[in-house]
Amino acid sequence: MVLYIILAIIVIILIAVGVLFYLRSNKRQIIEKAIERKNEIETLPFDQNLAQLSKLNLKGETKTKYDAMKKDNVESTNKYLAPVEEKIHNAEALLDKFSFNASQSEIDDANELMDSYEQSYQQQLEDVNEIIALYKDNDELYDKCKVDYREMKRDVLANRHQFGEAASLLETEIEKFEPRLEQYEVLKADGNYVQAHNHIAALNEQMKQLRSYMEEIPELIRETQKELPGQFQDLKYGCRDLKVEGYDLDHVKVDSTLQSLKTELSFVEPLISRLELEEANDKLANINDKLDDMYDLIEHEVKAKNDVEETKDIITDNLFKAKDMNYTLQTEIEYVRENYYINESDAQSVRQFENEIQSLISVYDDILKEMSKSAVRYSEVQDNLQYLEDHVTVINDKQEKLQNHLIQLREDEAEAEDNLLRVQSKKEEVYRRLLASNLTSVPERFIIMKNEIDHEVRDVNEQFSERPIHVKQFKR
Repeated sequence: MVLYIILAIIVIILIAVGVLFYLRSNKRQIIEKAIERKNEIETLPFDQNLAQLSKLNLKGETKTKYDAMKKDNVESTNKYLAPVEEKIHNAEALLDKFSFNASQSEIDDANELMDSYEQSYQQQLEDVNEIIALYKDNDELYDKCKVDYREMKRDVLANRHQFGEAASLLETEIEKFEPRLEQYEVLKADGNYVQAHNHIAALNEQMKQLRSYMEEIPELIRETQKELPGQFQDLKYGCRDLKVEGYDLDHVKVDSTLQSLKTELSFVEPLISRLELEEANDKLANINDKLDDMYDLIEHEVKAKNDVEETKDIITDNLFKAKDMNYTLQTEIEYVRENYYINESDAQSVRQFENEIQSLISVYDDILKEMSKSAVRYSEVQDNLQYLEDHVTVINDKQEKLQNHLIQLREDEAEAEDNLLRVQSKKEEVYRRLLASNLTSVPERFIIMKNEIDHEVRDVNEQFSERPIHVKQFKR
C-alpha cells in the first residue's frame, strides 16, 4: 500500500514538473518575440529622418528644430530603448527560476518601453514631414506671388486707362510687394521657415485682394462714368416725354432727385481712386436703389393709365346700369305696392340708392374733368375709379336682389293661386268619390271637414280680392 502511495506521489511530481517546463517553454516564446521586436525597432531610421532636414538651411528655426529633434532621439534611446535589454535579461533569469508572473511583468514593461520608442519615432517622422511640406508650400506660394506681382504690374501698365485715377495708387501698392518678396528670401535663407510661411501666406492674401480690386475697378468706373449717367439722361428725357403725353409726375421729383444722385455719384470716383471700394459700392448701391424707386413710381403711373383706360368704360356702363335699374325699381315699387305688401325699408333703400348713384355720378364727372387736364396723376385717378367701381358694384348687387324680390312676389302670388285651385279640385274629387261609393250616406266627419275647407277657401279668396296682399301669409 505504501508503495502505491509513493508511486502516485512520484507520478504527480513528474506531471507537475512537466507542466512547469511546458509553461516555461511558452513563456520563452514570448521573450523571444520581445527580443525580435527589440531588434526591429533598433533599426528605425531616426537618423535618416533627421538627414532630410540637413538638406535644408540648418539655420534659425530649422536649426533649432533640428537640434531639438536630435536631442529627443538621444533621450528616446536612453529612456525607452536602453532599458529594454535589461528588462528582457531579467525576464529570462526569472523564467529560469520558474517565476512566471515576475517574468511576464518584466516583458510587459519592455513592451511598453518599446511602444513609447515607436511613438517617439512616429512623432519625429510627422514633424520632419511637416517641416518639409511647409518648405514646399512656402516655395509654391513664393513662386505664385512672383508671377502675380509681374502680371499685376504689367496689367496696370498695359491697361492704365481702365483704372482711371486709381492706377497710380495701384502701382504704388504693387511696388510694395517687391521688398516683401525679398524679405521672404531672407527669412528662408535664415532657416526661419515658420516666419517665412506666415509672411508669404499673408502676402499672397494681400495680392489676391489687390487682384480682386483690379478686376472690380474697371466695372465700377464704367458704372460711374457711363452706365449711371446714361440712366440719369434716359430717365430725365423719358419723364419729359411722359409729361408731354399727359402724365403728372411731380410726386416723382425727377429733377431734384437726379441732381442729388449726380452729386452723390461725384463722390464715388475719389473713393475708387483711394481703393476704398467697399464705400464706393455702398454709394452705388444706394444710388441704384433710389433709381429703382423712381422707376417704380413711373411704372406705376404708366400701368395706372392703362388700367384707367380699361376700366373707365366698364364703370360708365355700371353707373348707367345702376341709374336705369334704380328708375325701374322706383316704377315697379309704385306699381307693385298697389297689389302687394312691401316693406317700407325696401322703398327707402331704393331712394337711398338713387342718392348714392347721383353722388357717384358727380364724383365720376369730377374724375373725367381731372382726366381732361394737360397733366394727370393716373395713380390717383385709378384709386378713385376703384372706389367708384367697388361702390357701384355693391349698389347694383343690392338693386338686383331687390328686383328679384319684386319678381318673386308675383311668382309667389301665382303659386298661391295654383295651390288654392289644387286644394279645391282635390276636395271636389274626394267628394265625388264618396258620393259614387256604396256608402248609404256621407260620413258626418267628412261633411265637417268639407265645410271647414270651404270656409277657409272663401277666406283666402276674400284676401285675394283685397289689395295690397301679403303674399308670405298665403305661402304659409
